[in-house]
Amino acid sequence: MGTLTLKKGDKEEFRSWARKYGAIGVFLLLCVINMIFTRNFLKISTVWNVIMQMAPTMYIAVGMTFVIGTAGIDLSVGSILAFTSITLASLLAHGWSLLPAILVTLVIGAAIGCFNGFMVNKMRIEPIILTIVMQMVLRGCAIFVSNGKSIPIASQFLKDIGLYRFPGKVPVQIIFVVLVMVVGYFLAQKMSLGSYVEAIGVNAKAAKLTGVRFSAVIILVYMLSGLLASMAGVLEVARSGAVDPSIIGDMYEVDAIAAVAIGGTSLNGGKPNIIGTMFGVIIMILIKMMINMNDIPYELSNVVKAFIILFSLYIQRERKS
Repeated sequence: MGTLTLKKGDKEEFRSWARKYGAIGVFLLLCVINMIFTRNFLKISTVWNVIMQMAPTMYIAVGMTFVIGTAGIDLSVGSILAFTSITLASLLAHGWSLLPAILVTLVIGAAIGCFNGFMVNKMRIEPIILTIVMQMVLRGCAIFVSNGKSIPIASQFLKDIGLYRFPGKVPVQIIFVVLVMVVGYFLAQKMSLGSYVEAIGVNAKAAKLTGVRFSAVIILVYMLSGLLASMAGVLEVARSGAVDPSIIGDMYEVDAIAAVAIGGTSLNGGKPNIIGTMFGVIIMILIKMMINMNDIPYELSNVVKAFIILFSLYIQRERKS
């Protein structure tokens, strides 16, 4: 009997460690593996490349962190990115000035997110079903609007910003990554939104009884997710200089969910962990780089991400039992 208790205690201790420090542990492990097997990994240019690639995913993952914190999910973010990117490219192609075009793009992203939140809250549609439907609808709309063709970006200024580097070849994307991290951390840790999200995710009925504005919080987090997905679209467009509606944003929701899961935010709902999500995003980028730089079939990166999500689910399932 004593042996059984010890084993349970050891398992719980491991689960607790994994939830708190698992993302950092995986990050260090990937760094060691890449230092051994990946050529040129230790070059500073690799660091800048990671930052350039992580910026759009970081924006989507921060929004996803708050949605998942409420025990929800948003599988439409990749398609929101695609649709709003096509919108931006089309407006610029029709002679719109850059700032109004970006503002309209962000409003559309926020409006789509608000619609998702309304349908989840008021119409009681399961988030996974609703956002899968929205994923298909928005991707189809993006392809329809663009006639299935890639649209080049008409604003040279936007392209110059996306490729701009500070002295030392530091990419401009570092500013946007730090910005979304600071804002996301502030919302989660220093404002009541983080507490409300945690309360709803842990026990929605109890949260309502304690005065949490359930409807407002649900709509707000989905709106935030849509807004950040459209911001990610602007960053992606600026970096690439063109928009292919069939490719842009594809599988970004998987990267975001994996980043949130390994970052320590429970997929069953709970406290949003923004710092953990940051490490999760870096891990997703490192996996891609490891696969690409070692000439391993790209499809294997999705297999690795799937195992990460499954392992995170296992850790969280054990926590609830």
